[in-house]
Amino acid sequence: MDRRKNVADFYKNIAKNDGISTDGEKEIAVALSLGYSLEDIEDGNLGLGCGNPTENANLKPDDILVDLGSGKGIDVFKAAKILTNGKAIGIDNLPEMVEKAREIATKRGFNNTEFILSEIDDINLPDESCTVVISNCVINLLEDKKKVYSEIFRILKPGGRLSISDIIQINPLPQEIKEDPHMIAT
Repeated sequence: MDRRKNVADFYKNIAKNDGISTDGEKEIAVALSLGYSLEDIEDGNLGLGCGNPTENANLKPDDILVDLGSGKGIDVFKAAKILTNGKAIGIDNLPEMVEKAREIATKRGFNNTEFILSEIDDINLPDESCTVVISNCVINLLEDKKKVYSEIFRILKPGGRLSISDIIQINPLPQEIKEDPHMIAT
């Protein structure tokens, strides 16, 4: 089983359908329960997050923020409102997500955002290029988490901050779940 391909295929389907459910009500309810406003989630909500990492990032107006696994940009856009003298950069490995995020940024007039096609375990950014890294329920999808964290610390400036919302696995998964592409990707 190619875990990376299965996860990518699962999320490509979500990008094409603009979310998990057909009416979007579930995605809105989840986002509101996590502390997002309707304005925060306008156009960018896919209902995939498991937290609100911008809430604990202690953002300052001149921060350079990188969001790992940015999808359509919900956390990038939320941060961009605070980063009046800074920048919010979204990293996603799916061209479909990056394209949609760029369209939304243009539509909503976010001039302090950028979206880059890149893997989060091999980030296409220079060393010490940001002050804050956030991620919302994405790192759990990769097998080599040490590599992801090495990349995070490589791109963070000294004294930089990290805010992650994610799920953790406490007990071993049954083999049938490990082999189910849908279960691994969700």
